[in-house]
Amino acid sequence: MRERWNQDRIYVTLERSTAQLKERFVSSHFRDYEDAEHLREELNRIPLFFFDLRDWAIDEVAYEIEEEKSSLNFEVCFVDYLQLIGEREGEIDWFKELSLLLEIPIILGSQMKRTVLDNPGKVPQQKDFHDAEEINACADTIIMLHHERFYDDSAPKEQLRVIVSRDREEAVNRETVLRFDWKRAILMKEEKESISR
Repeated sequence: MRERWNQDRIYVTLERSTAQLKERFVSSHFRDYEDAEHLREELNRIPLFFFDLRDWAIDEVAYEIEEEKSSLNFEVCFVDYLQLIGEREGEIDWFKELSLLLEIPIILGSQMKRTVLDNPGKVPQQKDFHDAEEINACADTIIMLHHERFYDDSAPKEQLRVIVSRDREEAVNRETVLRFDWKRAILMKEEKESISR
């Protein structure tokens, strides 16, 4: 598994503990006891660092990321997810400034509102984000994922639609269909080339 990771990265969890996240991954993908132990060993070997910052305020989360950058020198930071940060006024601006300061991409997960259920095909749109106004105003890039199988049992389980509605602060309208390998828990090469929507 490690050869697929050419960058160190951190995953800031605001919802579950590190142990819960790892066990959730293992329980979703193991076939037997031996397989589960193998997955746990693989997770501990890859250069992915988890930080449990539940109930932290925005300034505390930002400060911890900055501190860990100096010691771990990671190249990508994931924050899961935006709406769980405490005292989070202007949170996207905080992360945008931190990204520029540390010279790394910071990827913020966000919840969607139930309005997505009213969209054609239940495909997400920018208006469906919680905190949509701030996200649409501040985010450099906006990517939405749509797994049709979640709503339709007859849809292909392995297909994941990746919808890019903003790139480098410019509105775009592109979509790519990727194939998710459930056995190895990785996204495979594109099934279709990027297309305009």
